[in-house]
Amino acid sequence: MLSEKQVEAVEQTTAELNRRRTQKPEAAQPVAEKPSDDPDRVWAKQNLRWRDGFPLLDIANAMRVLDRHEDYKGRFRYNDDVDKVLDKGSIMLDWRVLEVCADIQERFLPDISETAIRAALTVSGNRNNVNKPS
Repeated sequence: MLSEKQVEAVEQTTAELNRRRTQKPEAAQPVAEKPSDDPDRVWAKQNLRWRDGFPLLDIANAMRVLDRHEDYKGRFRYNDDVDKVLDKGSIMLDWRVLEVCADIQERFLPDISETAIRAALTVSGNRNNVNKPS
């Protein structure tokens, strides 16, 4: 369950995105219109949710990256005993969570908050536990 602080951080991120969308600087182009599309941009365009040419910066989009992209799909589990997310069976220390956050921000969702990615890791890890073959 998300804490009030996490919910507030996600709401702040959403408000900031909405503010940026209303400004729409002339230099900003939707990802698909940029001439040098790399594989991550193409993947993001095909798999993430978009509004007005910008990816939505929410937990659902972060979960799409974790649940659908080949680099992350099925990789994370949540361990109730230690109350931590596991990466390929190893407990994710804080620096490792931050490394995943930075990778997602750099490759797919540049302006998404760390809080949203942490929440997505937890939910995705729980889903992977439920869907794990017996």
